Amino acid sequence: MDQTAYTEMFKPIRIGNIELKNRLAMAPVTTNYTQAGYPNEQLISFLAARAKGGVGLLVTPPAVNLFPGSPTHVLFTLLSEKAHIPLWNEIVETIHAFGAKAFGQVLAGGVGRQTAPGTKSKAPSRLPIVKIPPENIPKRSKEYEVRKGIPSLWDRYKDIPEPDELTIEEIEWIEDAYAKTIRLMKECGFDGAELHFAHGYLGDNFLSPRTNLRTDAYGGNFENRTRIFRNAIIKSRVQVGSDFVIGVRLTGNEHMTDGLTVEESSRIAKVGEESGLDYIHLTSGCWEAVKWYVPEEDSTMLPEAEVMKKTVKIPVITPAIHNPENVENALREGKTDMVSLCRPLIADPEWVNKVAKGQEKKIKKCIRCLGCLQRTRRALGLRCEVNREVGQERYNPEYHRISAPFSNQYCLPK
Repeated sequence: MDQTAYTEMFKPIRIGNIELKNRLAMAPVTTNYTQAGYPNEQLISFLAARAKGGVGLLVTPPAVNLFPGSPTHVLFTLLSEKAHIPLWNEIVETIHAFGAKAFGQVLAGGVGRQTAPGTKSKAPSRLPIVKIPPENIPKRSKEYEVRKGIPSLWDRYKDIPEPDELTIEEIEWIEDAYAKTIRLMKECGFDGAELHFAHGYLGDNFLSPRTNLRTDAYGGNFENRTRIFRNAIIKSRVQVGSDFVIGVRLTGNEHMTDGLTVEESSRIAKVGEESGLDYIHLTSGCWEAVKWYVPEEDSTMLPEAEVMKKTVKIPVITPAIHNPENVENALREGKTDMVSLCRPLIADPEWVNKVAKGQEKKIKKCIRCLGCLQRTRRALGLRCEVNREVGQERYNPEYHRISAPFSNQYCLPK
């Protein structure tokens, strides 16, 4: 049997009180696999395939707690009441049955400035998206549109209606919604939760000086812009205690004029650590700087990870490294503590197992065409140009778990 030459990525690591079998994670991805806001069999099977593929950690697509009637640009899976718990529990049990730990990402309130064309959203300030600069659009994605003969996705995101400015009462509702959803997540059996404060969405809109123009307690100086972030962590800790893992998806560099820099994001990460966070899941860019959000080259976020690691002591997870050799080197050189994979695992859910067996030449490689994102942003189910099984995993019996015994790790309400 072949044996991998890569050892660093297969060393265990602890996040909070959870031990992961390796340093490879599945990053969250929007799939649009949902029925009326509930997870469905296809979503469960899609995640099962990636857990079976060998990752130590799987971070689920966002579990969302929205303002009533809040517009969105994709089809979200909801977690806002007990009726949602059973199917999320099926997801957790399935991930566990295939050998991975499960963290659930949480998005509360709404999507902020980055909503769908023709809809009106809520944000910290009345600052609409005017357009996505052409130079910030990935070249291969534009080539995909030409090849498929489809209209430009990027042209949809211009002259978006000005969002309504959130009131103080609505902001406090968002803080409480983060805490409530994380409490429900713990009841579902998740090993941890990940707050969404990234990618130019609502939470990130508060943190960035470019998009937060408020003059009250939630805007202006650094302390005020990070207030919702601190409060969401503190209120969540009150709900789930100190032992439940809580992390954050955080933008390192926004790559926009007057936007977040990695130096300021590192200060935000430190605030999170001091408020009770267990890890930082890094990302970069925003929808207006999408070529850094979903880069066309490996390791583009590692410089940001290096700066952040000098500021915080908790683990830093870095995405967008597709090549196994680059993953191994990043970990060996201490530039990041873990690497999260998204598009590589869409293209080949067995990426980790193949690397572990020394069979990396057999990996189906992501071609970075962004056909996956193109579909989900058009409200279609996730698909992949190099993996025709994506979207059909529910028909593959390999991803049907037989059983997942009840465990004392489930923290049901007292």
